[in-house]
Amino acid sequence: NVTQTITIDDTTNPTASNPAAVTVQCIADVPASNIAAVTDEADNCTAAPTVAFVGDVSDGNTCPEVITRTYSVTDDCGNAINVTQTITVDDTTNPTASNPAAVTVQCAADVPASDVSVVTDEADNCTAAPVVAFVGDVSDGNTCPEVITRTYSVTDACGNAINVTQ
Repeated sequence: NVTQTITIDDTTNPTASNPAAVTVQCIADVPASNIAAVTDEADNCTAAPTVAFVGDVSDGNTCPEVITRTYSVTDDCGNAINVTQTITVDDTTNPTASNPAAVTVQCAADVPASDVSVVTDEADNCTAAPVVAFVGDVSDGNTCPEVITRTYSVTDACGNAINVTQ
């Protein structure tokens, strides 16, 4: 009796490309992890290597924030590689608001003090409550009537801003 020992030892890592990068406006828009994002996993021996979500790591910045999402690709013998997907969160959309209602007064002494609460419909695609701030008053220099244009800014967390006037 003659015996021959045949040893099968797959030491070759599987292959896969990094998933396509994604850019979104808001952190709430970051897609859930999805192993289907890895589309070309392959191996020399394993017909369908296993793709698994490993984790997300943020760079800690804002405007933009870059999240690196990692997936592992593993063959039947435990050989594995990691692939990464870059997710950029960058709010480039201005907030919105309407111009406050006009005010008419009889005398210059009756001009109301600036009041950010007159901007009532400020909104943003990402920031829950954009910041309203008084910018300044500009007179047209006339009298009877004099027109004062009061400006307020509306700014989101990423510094995108608009001005509204009263």
